[in-house]
Amino acid sequence: MRKTLTLLALATATLGHAQAAGTALANGDFAFTGLNVNTTVGGWSFVTFVDLASGTTIYFTDTNVLQTPTSAGVFSTTSEAFWSWTASSAVAAGTSVALLGTGTSGQYAAKSGAAGGTANGTVTNLNGQVSNISSSGDILYAFQAASYATNYQPGQITFLGAISNRGSYTSSDNPTAATGLSGIQLREFKVDATTATRYTQFSAQVSTADAPFTTLAGLQTALGSNANWTTVAGSNSLPIVSDVLAVSAVPEPQSLALLLAGLGVVAGVARRRGLRG
Repeated sequence: MRKTLTLLALATATLGHAQAAGTALANGDFAFTGLNVNTTVGGWSFVTFVDLASGTTIYFTDTNVLQTPTSAGVFSTTSEAFWSWTASSAVAAGTSVALLGTGTSGQYAAKSGAAGGTANGTVTNLNGQVSNISSSGDILYAFQAASYATNYQPGQITFLGAISNRGSYTSSDNPTAATGLSGIQLREFKVDATTATRYTQFSAQVSTADAPFTTLAGLQTALGSNANWTTVAGSNSLPIVSDVLAVSAVPEPQSLALLLAGLGVVAGVARRRGLRG
């Protein structure tokens, strides 16, 4: 029995080691939960629907995504700012992460967790650009890739989400055609076709009086309704925060598969020992 428990512990450790390299996300695992375009004290936030392991890196940019990729790649050759966030500790599915303006344009610090969060990870301005997310019409993209580059071929990048205050899209910046994003993965918040719009945030993230959603599916449904968002057109310094938006006891599929594989190894070893005995 003691040896079986030891093997079970090793299987659990293997699961933890597999996650330590970072979590690879797929389309549908991510959604933005807020954005303030204020260039110094603004920022943005997001939530994932799978657990994020320490070491996970997500990239962000407001560089235009072409409707039809060229030989140069999916992005416009006129690059804007690129940032990366790398988690220093794990983030549970349903817990949002906020990248907060530090007071210097283009520089952000990250927090995750309830009531505004605690520091988690490193935000790096990868190409030294100032923040120029426009209130009159812009799109912020989130993606994963093997490493940072100013452009990628379609097979080298996984788009995770976009948040947009554009009134319409053109072939030079289109968040749907080349990205595959739709539904809550594309948050559109411009108040009307002509009014510059500077702020939007999922209302449950701001409130301290509400309880987390009991399922990730419930959170996803709520994110899809404009009635559950607070949007402000005018200039403001409203903070973007983090929160625990949903609590789910169901393991993410990748973790469950690894754990079951480990338990299968334990069961196989125990069976062989029983036959020899």
